[in-house]
Amino acid sequence: MADVLIILMAGLATMTPIWLARRHGMLPLVSPLHFVGYFCAAGFLVKALVYPHFPDWAFYRRFVEDPDAGLIGASYLTAFVLAICLGYRIAVPVVSGGPSRLDSEDAITAVKNRHLLFVIAIAVAALTYVAILRARGIDALTPDLLQQLNKDKQINVNADGVGATLAGVKSFFVIPKCAFVLLLGNGLIRSDKVALLQAVFLGALLLLVALVSGDRFELVELFAYGTITYVIVGGRAHGAAWATVVVAAGLVFGLSAYMTTLRGSEAGLLHQLVGSTYFLDLNAAVLVNAHVTPDMQLWGQSYGWWSFGWVPRSIWPEKPAIDLGVYLKRDVLGVMTGGAFNVTGPGEAYINFGSWGVLVGVALGALYRWLEVALLSFGPRGALTQFLVYPLIFYPFVQATLQSSMSAYVVGAAAQLVLVLLVVRLCRPSRKASGRWGLQHAV
Repeated sequence: MADVLIILMAGLATMTPIWLARRHGMLPLVSPLHFVGYFCAAGFLVKALVYPHFPDWAFYRRFVEDPDAGLIGASYLTAFVLAICLGYRIAVPVVSGGPSRLDSEDAITAVKNRHLLFVIAIAVAALTYVAILRARGIDALTPDLLQQLNKDKQINVNADGVGATLAGVKSFFVIPKCAFVLLLGNGLIRSDKVALLQAVFLGALLLLVALVSGDRFELVELFAYGTITYVIVGGRAHGAAWATVVVAAGLVFGLSAYMTTLRGSEAGLLHQLVGSTYFLDLNAAVLVNAHVTPDMQLWGQSYGWWSFGWVPRSIWPEKPAIDLGVYLKRDVLGVMTGGAFNVTGPGEAYINFGSWGVLVGVALGALYRWLEVALLSFGPRGALTQFLVYPLIFYPFVQATLQSSMSAYVVGAAAQLVLVLLVVRLCRPSRKASGRWGLQHAV
Protein backbone atom coordinates (compact mmCIF):
# COMPACT_ATOMS: atom_id res chain seq x y z
CA MET A 1 0.00 0.00 0.00
CA ALA A 2 2.85 2.38 0.85
CA ASP A 3 4.38 1.84 -2.60
CA VAL A 4 1.09 2.74 -4.27
CA LEU A 5 0.77 5.93 -2.21
CA ILE A 6 4.34 6.91 -3.05
CA ILE A 7 3.67 6.39 -6.77
CA LEU A 8 0.49 8.49 -6.56
CA MET A 9 2.34 11.29 -4.78
CA ALA A 10 5.14 11.11 -7.35
CA GLY A 11 2.59 11.40 -10.16
CA LEU A 12 0.99 14.41 -8.47
CA ALA A 13 4.36 16.07 -7.91
CA THR A 14 5.34 15.48 -11.54
CA MET A 15 2.15 16.50 -13.31
CA THR A 16 1.17 19.55 -11.23
CA PRO A 17 4.15 21.73 -12.24
CA ILE A 18 3.89 20.62 -15.87
CA TRP A 19 0.17 21.45 -15.90
CA LEU A 20 0.82 24.89 -14.39
CA ALA A 21 3.69 25.47 -16.81
CA ARG A 22 1.43 24.79 -19.78
CA ARG A 23 -1.13 27.28 -18.48
CA HIS A 24 1.09 30.04 -17.15
CA GLY A 25 4.65 29.52 -18.39
CA MET A 26 6.09 32.10 -20.75
CA LEU A 27 7.72 29.48 -22.99
CA PRO A 28 6.43 26.08 -24.11
CA LEU A 29 8.36 23.06 -22.82
CA VAL A 30 11.18 25.04 -21.17
CA SER A 31 9.66 27.28 -18.50
CA PRO A 32 10.92 26.84 -14.90
CA LEU A 33 8.01 24.65 -13.84
CA HIS A 34 8.55 22.43 -16.86
CA PHE A 35 12.03 21.75 -15.49
CA VAL A 36 10.59 21.06 -12.04
CA GLY A 37 8.26 18.50 -13.60
CA TYR A 38 11.02 16.87 -15.65
CA PHE A 39 13.37 16.61 -12.66
CA CYS A 40 10.53 15.28 -10.52
CA ALA A 41 9.73 12.63 -13.12
CA ALA A 42 13.35 11.44 -13.27
CA GLY A 43 14.14 11.73 -9.57
CA PHE A 44 10.82 10.82 -7.97
CA LEU A 45 8.33 9.13 -10.30
CA VAL A 46 10.75 6.79 -12.09
CA LYS A 47 12.34 5.76 -8.81
CA ALA A 48 8.95 5.25 -7.17
CA LEU A 49 8.03 2.90 -10.02
CA VAL A 50 11.34 1.00 -9.99
CA TYR A 51 11.97 0.53 -6.26
CA PRO A 52 9.07 -1.86 -5.55
CA HIS A 53 10.58 -4.25 -8.13
CA PHE A 54 14.25 -3.62 -7.25
CA PRO A 55 14.23 -2.59 -3.57
CA ASP A 56 18.00 -2.97 -3.26
CA TRP A 57 18.44 -0.18 -5.81
CA ALA A 58 16.96 2.37 -3.41
CA PHE A 59 19.94 4.38 -2.21
CA TYR A 60 18.29 5.35 1.06
CA ARG A 61 18.01 1.69 2.14
CA ARG A 62 21.75 1.69 2.84
CA PHE A 63 21.11 4.05 5.74
CA VAL A 64 17.45 3.65 6.71
CA GLU A 65 15.65 0.56 7.98
CA ASP A 66 12.31 2.11 8.97
CA PRO A 67 9.67 0.69 6.54
CA ASP A 68 7.70 3.96 6.76
CA ALA A 69 10.67 6.15 5.88
CA GLY A 70 9.94 6.07 2.14
CA LEU A 71 6.39 7.30 2.66
CA ILE A 72 7.52 10.08 5.00
CA GLY A 73 10.19 11.26 2.57
CA ALA A 74 7.79 11.12 -0.38
CA SER A 75 5.24 13.20 1.55
CA TYR A 76 7.82 15.87 2.30
CA LEU A 77 9.09 15.93 -1.30
CA THR A 78 5.55 16.22 -2.66
CA ALA A 79 4.77 19.07 -0.27
CA PHE A 80 7.94 20.88 -1.33
CA VAL A 81 7.12 20.59 -5.04
CA LEU A 82 3.56 21.82 -4.47
CA ALA A 83 5.01 24.72 -2.47
CA ILE A 84 7.18 25.63 -5.46
CA CYS A 85 4.05 25.62 -7.63
CA LEU A 86 2.23 27.84 -5.12
CA GLY A 87 5.08 30.35 -4.98
CA TYR A 88 5.35 30.41 -8.76
CA ARG A 89 1.64 30.99 -9.23
CA ILE A 90 1.21 33.81 -6.70
CA ALA A 91 4.44 35.68 -7.44
CA VAL A 92 3.42 37.56 -10.60
CA PRO A 93 -0.34 37.18 -11.23
CA VAL A 94 -0.32 38.97 -14.62
CA VAL A 95 2.60 38.41 -16.97
CA SER A 96 3.41 38.74 -20.63
CA GLY A 97 4.07 35.97 -23.07
CA GLY A 98 7.41 34.78 -24.30
CA PRO A 99 9.44 36.26 -27.11
CA SER A 100 7.96 36.15 -30.57
CA ARG A 101 10.01 34.83 -33.48
CA LEU A 102 10.18 38.26 -35.13
CA ASP A 103 11.54 39.96 -32.03
CA SER A 104 13.97 37.12 -31.38
CA GLU A 105 15.47 37.83 -34.79
CA ASP A 106 16.26 41.38 -33.69
CA ALA A 107 18.08 40.02 -30.63
CA ILE A 108 20.20 37.43 -32.42
CA THR A 109 20.68 38.01 -36.15
CA ALA A 110 22.29 41.44 -35.79
CA VAL A 111 25.21 40.15 -33.70
CA LYS A 112 28.67 41.09 -34.90
CA ASN A 113 32.01 39.26 -34.75
CA ARG A 114 30.28 35.89 -35.15
CA HIS A 115 33.24 34.17 -36.78
CA LEU A 116 35.66 35.74 -34.30
CA LEU A 117 33.54 34.37 -31.45
CA PHE A 118 33.71 30.90 -33.03
CA VAL A 119 37.52 31.04 -33.11
CA ILE A 120 37.72 32.43 -29.57
CA ALA A 121 35.40 29.68 -28.30
CA ILE A 122 37.64 26.95 -29.71
CA ALA A 123 40.78 28.61 -28.37
CA VAL A 124 39.33 29.10 -24.88
CA ALA A 125 38.10 25.49 -24.75
CA ALA A 126 41.55 24.22 -25.76
CA LEU A 127 43.40 26.43 -23.26
CA THR A 128 41.00 25.50 -20.45
CA TYR A 129 41.48 21.82 -21.27
CA VAL A 130 45.26 22.22 -21.08
CA ALA A 131 44.93 24.11 -17.77
CA ILE A 132 42.87 21.27 -16.28
CA LEU A 133 45.41 18.66 -17.36
CA ARG A 134 48.29 20.67 -15.92
CA ALA A 135 46.49 21.29 -12.62
CA ARG A 136 45.82 17.58 -12.28
CA GLY A 137 49.29 16.57 -13.40
CA ILE A 138 48.01 14.37 -16.22
CA ASP A 139 49.80 13.90 -19.53
CA ALA A 140 47.58 14.56 -22.54
CA LEU A 141 49.02 11.45 -24.22
CA THR A 142 48.17 9.14 -21.31
CA PRO A 143 46.30 6.09 -22.72
CA ASP A 144 43.70 6.11 -19.92
CA LEU A 145 43.27 9.90 -19.94
CA LEU A 146 39.46 9.97 -19.89
CA GLN A 147 39.30 7.27 -17.25
CA GLN A 148 41.55 9.29 -14.93
CA LEU A 149 39.54 12.47 -15.50
CA ASN A 150 36.24 10.73 -14.74
CA LYS A 151 37.33 8.53 -11.84
CA ASP A 152 39.05 11.13 -9.65
CA LYS A 153 37.34 14.51 -9.91
CA GLN A 154 39.06 16.20 -6.95
CA ILE A 155 42.67 17.14 -6.30
CA ASN A 156 44.48 18.19 -3.13
CA VAL A 157 41.92 16.51 -0.88
CA ASN A 158 42.29 17.73 2.72
CA ALA A 159 41.78 15.86 5.99
CA ASP A 160 38.03 16.47 5.82
CA GLY A 161 37.77 14.72 2.46
CA VAL A 162 37.26 18.01 0.62
CA GLY A 163 39.36 18.88 -2.41
CA ALA A 164 39.55 21.21 -5.37
CA THR A 165 37.26 20.44 -8.31
CA LEU A 166 38.79 23.16 -10.52
CA ALA A 167 35.34 24.75 -10.82
CA GLY A 168 36.91 28.18 -11.32
CA VAL A 169 38.94 26.98 -14.29
CA LYS A 170 35.98 25.12 -15.75
CA SER A 171 33.94 28.35 -15.66
CA PHE A 172 35.72 29.39 -18.86
CA PHE A 173 33.85 26.66 -20.71
CA VAL A 174 30.85 29.01 -20.64
CA ILE A 175 32.43 30.92 -23.55
CA PRO A 176 32.08 28.04 -26.05
CA LYS A 177 28.60 27.48 -24.58
CA CYS A 178 27.73 31.10 -25.38
CA ALA A 179 29.03 30.66 -28.90
CA PHE A 180 27.00 27.46 -29.31
CA VAL A 181 23.75 29.17 -28.27
CA LEU A 182 24.34 32.28 -30.38
CA LEU A 183 25.37 30.39 -33.51
CA LEU A 184 22.54 27.89 -33.17
CA GLY A 185 19.98 30.67 -32.77
CA ASN A 186 21.48 32.61 -35.66
CA GLY A 187 21.52 29.58 -37.91
CA LEU A 188 17.94 28.58 -37.09
CA ILE A 189 16.48 32.03 -37.71
CA ARG A 190 18.41 32.80 -40.88
CA SER A 191 18.61 29.21 -42.17
CA ASP A 192 22.35 29.85 -42.28
CA LYS A 193 24.12 26.54 -42.94
CA VAL A 194 27.52 27.94 -41.98
CA ALA A 195 26.25 29.07 -38.57
CA LEU A 196 24.52 25.73 -38.03
CA LEU A 197 27.69 23.81 -38.93
CA GLN A 198 29.65 25.99 -36.53
CA ALA A 199 27.07 25.26 -33.83
CA VAL A 200 27.27 21.51 -34.52
CA PHE A 201 31.06 21.65 -34.27
CA LEU A 202 30.86 23.50 -30.95
CA GLY A 203 28.23 21.03 -29.74
CA ALA A 204 30.66 18.18 -30.43
CA LEU A 205 33.38 20.15 -28.65
CA LEU A 206 31.11 20.59 -25.62
CA LEU A 207 30.48 16.85 -25.55
CA LEU A 208 34.23 16.44 -25.22
CA VAL A 209 34.16 19.08 -22.48
CA ALA A 210 31.64 16.94 -20.59
CA LEU A 211 33.94 13.93 -20.86
CA VAL A 212 36.87 16.02 -19.62
CA SER A 213 34.83 17.45 -16.74
CA GLY A 214 33.66 13.99 -15.73
CA ASP A 215 30.18 15.40 -15.11
CA ARG A 216 27.25 13.65 -16.76
CA PHE A 217 25.03 16.65 -16.08
CA GLU A 218 27.13 18.64 -18.55
CA LEU A 219 25.44 16.44 -21.15
CA VAL A 220 21.99 17.24 -19.76
CA GLU A 221 22.85 20.94 -19.76
CA LEU A 222 23.99 20.87 -23.39
CA PHE A 223 20.73 19.17 -24.35
CA ALA A 224 18.85 21.87 -22.44
CA TYR A 225 20.80 24.70 -24.11
CA GLY A 226 19.89 23.46 -27.55
CA THR A 227 16.23 22.89 -26.68
CA ILE A 228 15.80 26.27 -24.98
CA THR A 229 17.46 28.08 -27.89
CA TYR A 230 15.21 26.33 -30.40
CA VAL A 231 12.07 27.23 -28.44
CA ILE A 232 13.04 30.88 -27.84
CA VAL A 233 13.66 31.54 -31.54
CA GLY A 234 10.20 30.22 -32.34
CA GLY A 235 10.96 26.65 -33.35
CA ARG A 236 7.94 24.40 -33.86
CA ALA A 237 7.41 20.87 -32.56
CA HIS A 238 7.29 19.12 -35.95
CA GLY A 239 8.55 15.68 -36.92
CA ALA A 240 12.11 16.71 -37.75
CA ALA A 241 12.43 18.55 -34.44
CA TRP A 242 11.26 15.51 -32.47
CA ALA A 243 13.60 13.26 -34.42
CA THR A 244 16.49 15.56 -33.50
CA VAL A 245 15.42 15.45 -29.85
CA VAL A 246 15.35 11.64 -29.90
CA VAL A 247 18.81 11.43 -31.49
CA ALA A 248 20.22 13.99 -29.05
CA ALA A 249 18.67 12.21 -26.07
CA GLY A 250 20.08 8.90 -27.29
CA LEU A 251 23.52 10.50 -27.57
CA VAL A 252 23.23 11.85 -24.01
CA PHE A 253 22.29 8.43 -22.63
CA GLY A 254 24.99 6.68 -24.66
CA LEU A 255 27.73 9.02 -23.46
CA SER A 256 26.39 8.82 -19.90
CA ALA A 257 26.73 5.04 -20.06
CA TYR A 258 30.26 5.41 -21.41
CA MET A 259 31.18 7.77 -18.56
CA THR A 260 29.78 5.20 -16.13
CA THR A 261 32.20 2.60 -17.50
CA LEU A 262 35.06 5.11 -17.30
CA ARG A 263 34.41 5.40 -13.57
CA GLY A 264 34.87 1.67 -13.22
CA SER A 265 31.34 1.14 -11.95
CA GLU A 266 29.91 -2.35 -12.30
CA ALA A 267 26.34 -1.06 -12.15
CA GLY A 268 24.55 -0.27 -15.39
CA LEU A 269 23.36 3.22 -16.34
CA LEU A 270 19.75 2.60 -15.20
CA HIS A 271 20.97 1.32 -11.84
CA GLN A 272 23.28 4.34 -11.57
CA LEU A 273 20.45 6.78 -12.28
CA VAL A 274 17.74 5.31 -10.06
CA GLY A 275 20.15 4.17 -7.35
CA SER A 276 21.64 7.62 -6.79
CA THR A 277 20.54 11.05 -5.61
CA TYR A 278 20.29 12.59 -9.08
CA PHE A 279 17.49 14.97 -10.11
CA LEU A 280 14.72 16.02 -7.69
CA ASP A 281 15.42 12.95 -5.67
CA LEU A 282 13.29 10.75 -3.44
CA ASN A 283 16.32 9.26 -1.66
CA ALA A 284 17.60 12.59 -0.36
CA ALA A 285 14.15 13.48 0.99
CA VAL A 286 13.98 10.16 2.84
CA LEU A 287 17.51 10.49 4.24
CA VAL A 288 17.11 13.99 5.66
CA ASN A 289 13.76 13.15 7.24
CA ALA A 290 15.18 10.00 8.81
CA HIS A 291 18.56 11.30 10.00
CA VAL A 292 18.53 15.07 10.51
CA THR A 293 17.92 15.91 14.17
CA PRO A 294 17.21 19.41 15.56
CA ASP A 295 20.82 19.82 16.71
CA MET A 296 21.99 19.24 13.12
CA GLN A 297 19.80 21.97 11.62
CA LEU A 298 21.74 24.91 10.21
CA TRP A 299 18.98 27.55 10.30
CA GLY A 300 19.91 29.13 6.99
CA GLN A 301 23.70 28.99 7.29
CA SER A 302 24.26 26.93 4.14
CA TYR A 303 22.55 29.57 1.98
CA GLY A 304 25.39 31.95 2.88
CA TRP A 305 28.35 29.63 2.40
CA TRP A 306 28.98 31.17 -1.01
CA SER A 307 30.44 34.18 0.88
CA PHE A 308 33.74 32.35 1.43
CA GLY A 309 33.58 30.29 -1.73
CA TRP A 310 35.45 32.95 -3.70
CA VAL A 311 38.77 32.08 -2.05
CA PRO A 312 40.64 29.53 -4.21
CA ARG A 313 41.46 26.27 -2.45
CA SER A 314 45.06 26.68 -3.60
CA ILE A 315 45.25 29.67 -1.22
CA TRP A 316 43.06 28.19 1.53
CA PRO A 317 43.60 24.39 1.46
CA GLU A 318 41.43 23.85 4.55
CA LYS A 319 38.50 25.83 3.16
CA PRO A 320 35.23 24.13 4.17
CA ALA A 321 33.04 22.69 1.45
CA ILE A 322 30.42 25.08 0.13
CA ASP A 323 28.37 22.20 -1.24
CA LEU A 324 25.95 20.99 1.44
CA GLY A 325 26.26 17.49 -0.01
CA VAL A 326 29.51 17.05 1.94
CA TYR A 327 27.68 17.92 5.18
CA LEU A 328 24.94 15.42 4.34
CA LYS A 329 27.45 12.66 3.63
CA ARG A 330 29.87 13.18 6.51
CA ASP A 331 28.04 14.96 9.35
CA VAL A 332 24.53 13.58 8.87
CA LEU A 333 25.15 10.07 7.52
CA GLY A 334 28.61 9.51 8.98
CA VAL A 335 30.25 8.41 5.72
CA MET A 336 33.80 9.73 6.01
CA THR A 337 35.04 9.06 2.48
CA GLY A 338 35.65 11.90 0.04
CA GLY A 339 33.09 13.45 -2.27
CA ALA A 340 29.48 14.31 -1.56
CA PHE A 341 25.89 13.17 -1.99
CA ASN A 342 23.50 15.40 -3.95
CA VAL A 343 21.50 17.02 -1.17
CA THR A 344 18.77 18.45 -3.49
CA GLY A 345 16.83 21.67 -2.89
CA PRO A 346 14.24 20.03 -0.61
CA GLY A 347 17.05 18.30 1.27
CA GLU A 348 18.92 21.55 1.84
CA ALA A 349 15.75 23.22 3.06
CA TYR A 350 15.10 20.38 5.53
CA ILE A 351 18.68 20.39 6.85
CA ASN A 352 18.30 24.11 7.54
CA PHE A 353 14.73 24.36 8.82
CA GLY A 354 13.32 20.88 9.34
CA SER A 355 9.74 20.44 8.16
CA TRP A 356 9.43 24.22 7.92
CA GLY A 357 11.76 23.90 4.94
CA VAL A 358 8.65 23.46 2.81
CA LEU A 359 8.30 27.25 3.00
CA VAL A 360 11.60 27.55 1.15
CA GLY A 361 9.76 25.92 -1.75
CA VAL A 362 7.30 28.82 -1.85
CA ALA A 363 10.17 31.33 -1.96
CA LEU A 364 11.96 29.29 -4.61
CA GLY A 365 8.88 29.11 -6.83
CA ALA A 366 8.36 32.86 -6.52
CA LEU A 367 12.00 33.45 -7.45
CA TYR A 368 11.68 31.20 -10.50
CA ARG A 369 8.68 33.22 -11.66
CA TRP A 370 10.26 36.59 -11.02
CA LEU A 371 13.42 35.66 -12.92
CA GLU A 372 11.44 34.12 -15.78
CA VAL A 373 9.45 37.33 -16.22
CA ALA A 374 12.56 39.51 -15.88
CA LEU A 375 14.45 37.54 -18.53
CA LEU A 376 11.65 37.16 -21.05
CA SER A 377 10.03 40.62 -20.90
CA PHE A 378 12.49 43.21 -22.11
CA GLY A 379 13.31 45.73 -24.79
CA PRO A 380 15.96 45.54 -27.50
CA ARG A 381 18.83 46.99 -25.44
CA GLY A 382 18.99 43.95 -23.17
CA ALA A 383 17.75 41.36 -25.62
CA LEU A 384 21.07 39.69 -26.41
CA THR A 385 22.12 39.52 -22.76
CA GLN A 386 18.90 37.97 -21.60
CA PHE A 387 18.75 35.59 -24.55
CA LEU A 388 22.06 34.13 -23.34
CA VAL A 389 21.37 34.35 -19.61
CA TYR A 390 18.14 32.32 -19.75
CA PRO A 391 19.73 29.04 -20.93
CA LEU A 392 23.30 29.53 -19.66
CA ILE A 393 22.72 31.02 -16.18
CA PHE A 394 19.04 30.70 -15.30
CA TYR A 395 18.52 27.07 -16.32
CA PRO A 396 21.58 25.91 -14.32
CA PHE A 397 20.17 27.90 -11.38
CA VAL A 398 16.92 25.94 -11.56
CA GLN A 399 18.85 22.70 -11.93
CA ALA A 400 21.15 23.47 -9.00
CA THR A 401 18.38 24.53 -6.63
CA LEU A 402 16.45 21.35 -7.44
CA GLN A 403 19.19 18.72 -7.29
CA SER A 404 22.21 20.35 -5.65
CA SER A 405 22.67 23.25 -3.23
CA MET A 406 22.44 27.04 -3.47
CA SER A 407 25.93 28.20 -2.48
CA ALA A 408 27.72 25.77 -4.78
CA TYR A 409 25.85 27.34 -7.69
CA VAL A 410 26.32 31.00 -6.75
CA VAL A 411 30.12 31.04 -6.82
CA GLY A 412 30.43 29.45 -10.26
CA ALA A 413 27.50 31.34 -11.74
CA ALA A 414 28.90 34.74 -10.76
CA ALA A 415 32.13 34.06 -12.64
CA GLN A 416 30.24 32.68 -15.63
CA LEU A 417 27.91 35.70 -15.74
CA VAL A 418 30.92 38.01 -16.09
CA LEU A 419 32.15 35.93 -19.03
CA VAL A 420 28.69 35.94 -20.64
CA LEU A 421 28.62 39.74 -20.39
CA LEU A 422 32.04 39.90 -22.07
CA VAL A 423 30.68 37.81 -24.94
CA VAL A 424 27.70 40.15 -25.21
CA ARG A 425 30.10 43.09 -25.34
CA LEU A 426 31.98 41.42 -28.19
CA CYS A 427 28.88 40.51 -30.19
CA ARG A 428 26.42 43.32 -29.49
CA PRO A 429 25.59 45.16 -32.74
CA SER A 430 26.64 48.79 -33.02
CA ARG A 431 23.22 49.84 -34.27
CA LYS A 432 20.11 49.65 -32.12
CA ALA A 433 17.76 46.77 -32.79
CA SER A 434 14.55 47.99 -34.29
CA GLY A 435 12.18 45.56 -32.66
CA ARG A 436 11.54 44.23 -29.22
CA TRP A 437 10.52 40.89 -27.85
CA GLY A 438 6.79 41.05 -27.93
CA LEU A 439 4.04 40.52 -25.42
CA GLN A 440 1.81 37.69 -26.50
CA HIS A 441 -0.71 36.84 -23.83
CA ALA A 442 -1.82 37.69 -20.33
CA VAL A 443 -2.65 35.23 -17.61
